[in-house]
Amino acid sequence: MIERHAIDRIAGVGGSELVVKMIDLFLQNAPLRLAAANQGQRDGDLKAVEHAAHSLRSSSGNLGAQRVQELAALVEELAGAGRADAVGVALAGLEDAVTTAIAALTAEKEARTR
Repeated sequence: MIERHAIDRIAGVGGSELVVKMIDLFLQNAPLRLAAANQGQRDGDLKAVEHAAHSLRSSSGNLGAQRVQELAALVEELAGAGRADAVGVALAGLEDAVTTAIAALTAEKEARTR
């Protein structure tokens, strides 16, 4: 799910306010990046898939969403290698991981804004 040390590191730098801001950015951008990757896959535009996965990998790593980071890296690698056949399967796993991360980060945000 979410690695506590990543959240704690952010909180150590900017407190709960920064954690909530970073979570909000992920909650806004992750679905957009995932949609862009899926659209790129449907269009046969592996560069778009690679770019969207790269952005998702970076943002998820900052928040400790390790599974999202791992799968986004895989999608990025597959797209960069021109493996269109494998990208779709990897994207399905990434979508599940993003859904799980969104739920966990939403709960973290709610706990910090009570």
